[in-house]
Amino acid sequence: MGASSYAMQDPEHLWRVLGLDFGTRLADLGCGPGEYALEAARRVGPQGHVWALDKDGHTLEALAKVAQARGLNNLTTLTADLRQPLPLDDAVADICLLAMMLHTIKFTLAEGGLFREVRRILRRGGRMAVINFSMADFSFGPPPHLRITPEELDELVLPHGFSRRHLETAKLNYLALYHKK
Repeated sequence: MGASSYAMQDPEHLWRVLGLDFGTRLADLGCGPGEYALEAARRVGPQGHVWALDKDGHTLEALAKVAQARGLNNLTTLTADLRQPLPLDDAVADICLLAMMLHTIKFTLAEGGLFREVRRILRRGGRMAVINFSMADFSFGPPPHLRITPEELDELVLPHGFSRRHLETAKLNYLALYHKK
């Protein structure tokens, strides 16, 4: 599987901030190699569910094999282009996670399609967590012109029926938590 940003996080803190509990239903959008999705599936247990969406079918195949080997029957992989309608039903997820991936579609975010779709698939009172690279100058990650500041993110997200409830910054990244109104 490919590179992951999961090692940049304090997982216990992340899952606590997200309110990930037994039985939670989480959609990991742009999941990449799936480390977030695998840990979420383990934590939500058999009563919960995790959908791991990515455009790379080969990465999703590898993720599905790892999930199967770990006995995580509550993880479903779905091929999806996040610039298009998401292949999930309305009001199916408690949490949508977008971790270190918005830079890959930055120039289409202004249209708002992704955030409308996230709102559609979230249940009433659902949460969207966005983890993004900070604007700090370091030797990895996307170039600065592709990164999104928390203020820019608010401008993109808030018009689509969300309110920001939490923001924390670190040297390498930030975590913004939004609630569906």
